[in-house]
Amino acid sequence: MSLDPATFFHHAADNEKTIVYTQTVDGDMEPHDALLIAQTNRQRLFVTLEKRRRYVTYTFVDDATDDVELDFVQDYQEVEELLEDAGLYGSHDGEVGILYHNLLFLLMNP
Repeated sequence: MSLDPATFFHHAADNEKTIVYTQTVDGDMEPHDALLIAQTNRQRLFVTLEKRRRYVTYTFVDDATDDVELDFVQDYQEVEELLEDAGLYGSHDGEVGILYHNLLFLLMNP
């Protein structure tokens, strides 16, 4: 039995989810729910829950500020490298690592 993505997103921890906006051809901003799947000291990797799944990185620019660069990842090798880096930390410990429950959900609900 698959879970409804909206329900799963609603019950996910606040620090494991975000909303990503993309611009439509009409110029409107369209929101997409996204789940955190990996995190290192400098980056967070999210994947959108829309039918066309997209990977998004949040890169922390500077330790002194809360500035974050958001980027849609086009190259899957970049995704693999970030997952590998996060995997070195093991399962998620609140700071860094891979969020296995979110990955499992995404695998079960293509």
